[in-house]
Amino acid sequence: MRVITYSEKKKKLLQEIAFYIQSVSFLWNTRNLLCLLETMTSFAISADIRDVNQKTSQLRAERKVPGVVYGKTQEPISLICDASDFLRLHRGAGESNIVSLKVGKLELEVLIQQTQKHPVSGEFTHVDFYAITRGEKLTANIHLNFVGEAPATKEGCVVQEVIKEIEVKCLPRDLKDHFDVDLSVLKEEWDAIRFSDLGIDTEKYETHLHDEDTIVTCSAPKVVVEEEESDESEEGETPEGETPAEGENTEENA
Repeated sequence: MRVITYSEKKKKLLQEIAFYIQSVSFLWNTRNLLCLLETMTSFAISADIRDVNQKTSQLRAERKVPGVVYGKTQEPISLICDASDFLRLHRGAGESNIVSLKVGKLELEVLIQQTQKHPVSGEFTHVDFYAITRGEKLTANIHLNFVGEAPATKEGCVVQEVIKEIEVKCLPRDLKDHFDVDLSVLKEEWDAIRFSDLGIDTEKYETHLHDEDTIVTCSAPKVVVEEEESDESEEGETPEGETPAEGENTEENA
């Protein structure tokens, strides 16, 4: 029978501890990698070059969305893409995420610049893609993501979102899906969140807004007071069905 010495026990314990640390480190690194991959989500869509003879009604019947791609160094190209594919793309990418667009044999990095919708069905009827140039600033709308709960609402105050998106000019690499706006700072009536409170780097993101511009306001709800109807008749008016009191002038018969 072999006797395990103290030093062997200590060595085995240290090996187990080292294995545990490596396992925890691996799981931590894996988690960080997954978070990084989530922030690097890419968006892509394929399109075909549009035949000039194709009518809009025909494209709509085929569930196609007509569009155009253009840019500072990109000549305009008329295109068509699948309606379902573009709907999914627009939901995910919005107008502030770079999209990989493949048109025929051409691959471009673009932004969804502008869209048009049918007034009744709400389906997309046209889309403009803007081909970006790396290293060159571009203009995009970044929406505001209102998070948290305003304590003032528990006192009956109403929170009003005055501005819901911000037009910025920045480099393509600095584009982001949204800016967060923390509503928890609204603690009482007349509190407000201004542009300067968002902490946006104005050297990186050029915008037309000023520091004092209001983003969110907090105010008491408006109370409508209804005037009570007076039961008294107007002075000098004789209620219907009653005769003038004695002594009052009456019209003489002609």
